[in-house]
Amino acid sequence: MEEQNAKRIKFSYTWVIVGLSFLIIATSLGLCSSGRNLYLTAITDALHIPRGAFSLTNTIRFFTTTVVNLFFGKLVSQFGTKKLICAGFVSLICFALINSFAEHLFVFYIGSIFLGVGISWTGTTMVSAIVNRWCKSNKGTVTGAILAANGIGGAIAVQIISPIIFEEGKPFGYRTSYRMVAVVLAVVLLLVILLFRDRPKGDTSEVTVTKKKRKARGTGWVGMDYSAAVRKPYFYIAILCMFFTGMALQGLGGISFPHMYDIGIDVAFVANISSISSILLTVSKFSTGFMYDKLGMRLSMNICFFCAFISITGLILITDTPAGHVIAFVRGIFSSFALPLETVMLPLFAMELFGNKEYEKFVGVFASASTAGFAIGSPFGNVCHDIFGSYNLAFVIFGAMLIFVTVAMQYVLSAARRDRMIIETSSIDRE
Repeated sequence: MEEQNAKRIKFSYTWVIVGLSFLIIATSLGLCSSGRNLYLTAITDALHIPRGAFSLTNTIRFFTTTVVNLFFGKLVSQFGTKKLICAGFVSLICFALINSFAEHLFVFYIGSIFLGVGISWTGTTMVSAIVNRWCKSNKGTVTGAILAANGIGGAIAVQIISPIIFEEGKPFGYRTSYRMVAVVLAVVLLLVILLFRDRPKGDTSEVTVTKKKRKARGTGWVGMDYSAAVRKPYFYIAILCMFFTGMALQGLGGISFPHMYDIGIDVAFVANISSISSILLTVSKFSTGFMYDKLGMRLSMNICFFCAFISITGLILITDTPAGHVIAFVRGIFSSFALPLETVMLPLFAMELFGNKEYEKFVGVFASASTAGFAIGSPFGNVCHDIFGSYNLAFVIFGAMLIFVTVAMQYVLSAARRDRMIIETSSIDRE
């Protein structure tokens, strides 16, 4: 009886960790990252800063995250997840406070460095490490459910932060908003300090979504040494694929709405598409993780890439006509189911290809490659517009990148699977 109670406590505390992870994502990504675009107009108007110069804060943030993620595996092994999460929240609080007091552009750049560090230690990469340690099965489903908090946090941010930022007669309302965000982050930091644990006791706790016997896809595998992986050609091809995927999807996200404005589609209609897409993104993150657990990596990945192609094709075909509006709406739906390629699927790629042994190192490298693509994607699309007068060339280039990635990842998955079979067979023989 006591043994059963102990198991029940372990199982329950795993869900406490999952709940805390959900809250971490909702506040770090939802309030600090997704909600960040709400501030651009208010800050640039209040301080008379050129928008182009202020937009460099995004580049600085992504560059910082790229660099920090390269050392993610080493930092986790040395300090543990809890200390890094706490340090990440301290960095985010510094970001919010710095921006609330900033009077000059370079101070916002400094704030963006703290944002990049904070997101590295409280975002997708960290959640993937937590799930890998605490959940022995259904990792895709749990990862997707936690990362869906980004959309929920962003939606809440719009409703709470926007009225404060744009309060009539208060041009510096954004400062009050940043300080409120700092308070919320401090509360979550306190909860992490009090409740978070680095590992399950005895590493036996797990989240089990179903008791039905099936081939385990979301359980991970013993894994490959990092030193062995760097000698594999497909390791570098996979990194290039993560970079191209991040660049293409982030680039498309940054120019899709301006493209619709350029061809004359009503602002209110575009806003409605944006709202629906945000809701569907929350659904797609969970469903993609669930799909991975049920159907495996290859099919899940290819479905996401198919949705990305439909999204790009839709952008090229959109016109300011009733038929064009339908295309824009359908395109928004498919786009939402392509975006998990740069979030939920990223840690799942690391787990599928290289396993659990040095998982944090692999996911850190993949995350760095992806965020490097983020930093280049949107500016690249806008440069194409400045030179050629439209985004069509950018659409074609991003589409070509995704075609390359789709084909290359078929090879990467097959090559990694062959090595996995060899490693797992050797482990069984040794036993």
